[in-house]
Amino acid sequence: MIAVAMMLGAAPVRGSVIPQDAEPMAQPERLTLDDAIRLAIDNNPEYQRTRNDLGPAEWGVREAYGRLLPSANISSSARYTEAGVQRIGTLDFGQQSTDWFTSNYSLGVNWSIDGRTIFGIGSARARRLATDARIQASRFDLESTVTLRYMAALRARDGVDVARREHERARENFEIVRTRVEAGTAAGTEGKQAEIDLGRAEVALIRAEQALVNEKLLLAEQIGVTMAGEFELVGDLTVFDPAWSLEALVESALARNPSLRALDMEASASRARVRQERSSYFPRISVSAGWGGNTREALNDQFLVDQAEANAHASLQNCQRWQLIQNAVGQPLPGLEISDGCGSGTITAAQRASILESNDVFPFDFTQNPFSMGLTVSIPLFEGFSRQRQVEEAQAAERDARHGRRAEELRLRTAVTRAYNALTSAHRVVRIEQTNRELAAERLELARQRYRIGAYAAQGGLGGARTAGSTFLELLDAQSSMTTAERDHLDAVYDFHLALAQLEAATGRRLRDDSATTDE
Repeated sequence: MIAVAMMLGAAPVRGSVIPQDAEPMAQPERLTLDDAIRLAIDNNPEYQRTRNDLGPAEWGVREAYGRLLPSANISSSARYTEAGVQRIGTLDFGQQSTDWFTSNYSLGVNWSIDGRTIFGIGSARARRLATDARIQASRFDLESTVTLRYMAALRARDGVDVARREHERARENFEIVRTRVEAGTAAGTEGKQAEIDLGRAEVALIRAEQALVNEKLLLAEQIGVTMAGEFELVGDLTVFDPAWSLEALVESALARNPSLRALDMEASASRARVRQERSSYFPRISVSAGWGGNTREALNDQFLVDQAEANAHASLQNCQRWQLIQNAVGQPLPGLEISDGCGSGTITAAQRASILESNDVFPFDFTQNPFSMGLTVSIPLFEGFSRQRQVEEAQAAERDARHGRRAEELRLRTAVTRAYNALTSAHRVVRIEQTNRELAAERLELARQRYRIGAYAAQGGLGGARTAGSTFLELLDAQSSMTTAERDHLDAVYDFHLALAQLEAATGRRLRDDSATTDE
C-alpha cells in the first residue's frame, strides 16, 4: 500500500461504496484512503482479471505432478444388429435369422515418462511463482494508482476550500467597497469592479466544485464500485523533511520493488522452460496394460435352439456316414473312434435350458478377454528440427526476460532519482510558498484596514481622490496576491505528496513510516 495512506484518517465505510451489481445506497458516507484501497483490491476489474491467473497456474503444478502417475481409462459400448443379409463389400454371408445385442468393455492402464515430464514440474512451479509475483506487482500498481487518484480528489477538495475562501474574501471586499461608495468616499466604478471580482470568485467556486465531482467519479471508476450519493473524503496530508539518502532508496527499489521481482520470476520461469525443451531429446519409456470382455445375445431364443437341433441332426448324419464306411472297409479307420451309437440327433431338455441360460448375457455378463501388457522404449532421432526450434524459442524468451529485467532496473534507478529530486525540491518550494501565503495574508489585511478607514481619502481634493484610488488598486492587488499565494501553496503541497507517492511506487515500500517529524 502506498504510504500516503498512513496519515489519512481511518473512518469505516458504512455502505456508501458498494459493488457494481449491488443496490446503491442513498446516504452520504465517509471514505478513507485505506477504504478506497481495500475496495479496489476486491472490486477493480483489471486486478481481478490478473488475480484469476493464479488458479490455472496452481492447477498447472498439479498437472505436472500428475503426469508422473499412470493414466487409466475405461470404456464400454453396446450394439444392436437387425436380422437380415450380412454383407461386406461384394461378399454375401447369407441371411441372418435373428437380431443381436452385443456389448463390450475395456480397461487400460498406461504409464509413460520422458524428459519433458520430469522437467515439466520445475517449469510449472516456476510459472506459478511468476504468476504470483505478477499478481503482487499488479496489486501494488493498483494501490499506487488508487492513492494517486485519491490524492487528486483530495486536491480538488482542498481546491474547493481555497475557492470558498477566495469567494468569502471577495464578498468582504465588496461589502467594504459598497460601504465606501454609499458614503460617497469612493467612486462608483470601484463598487462595480468589486462586484465583478465577486462574480469571478463565484465562478471559480462553481468550477472547483465541479472538478471535485469529476475527481470523485474517476476515483469510483478506479476502485471499481458505484458510489451511492455523495461521500466525504477523509484525510489531511502533512509535509515533512525527507531525510533519506538516494543510494539507500535505489538499493531498496532494486531489492523490494514488486515489478522487478515479477520480472525475476519471469526470467526463472523462462530458464525452467529452456531445460524442459532441451529434455525433448531424452528417450521415452511407456508401459501399458489392458483388460477386456464382451457379450453377444440373440433376441430370438428359438433361433439358438433350432440351430442346436440342426447341429445335433447333422452330427448324427455324419456319424452314421462314417459308421457305414468303416463297416464297408471291415476294420476300424485310423484316428476315427465311433461309439456303439450315434445318438438320437436331438438335444435334451437340459441342453435346451443350458442354451437359453448361456444366451442371457446382455449387457453385463461378460466373457473376459486375455490380459495384455506392453513395454515401449522410444528414442527420438529426427523430427524435422521442430525440437531445436522450440529450444531456440525458449532460449530467446529467456534472453528477452533478462533484458526486460535489466530495462526495469534502469527504469527504477531513473524513477527513484527523479522522484527523490522532485521531492526535495518540492519540500523547499512548500516552505517558500508557506511564507508567501503568510505575507500575502498580512498584506491583504493591511490593505483592507487602510481602505476601510480611508485615511488618505479624508484629505479631499484631486490629490486625495487619487490617493484613495491607489488604495483600491492596492486592495485588488492584495486580494489577487492572496489568491495566487493560496493556490500556489496548495499546488506545492500536493506536488510534494505526488513526488512522495512516485518515490514509494519506485522503491516498492512505504516511506512515510521512516519519518517521525512533520513540518506542518
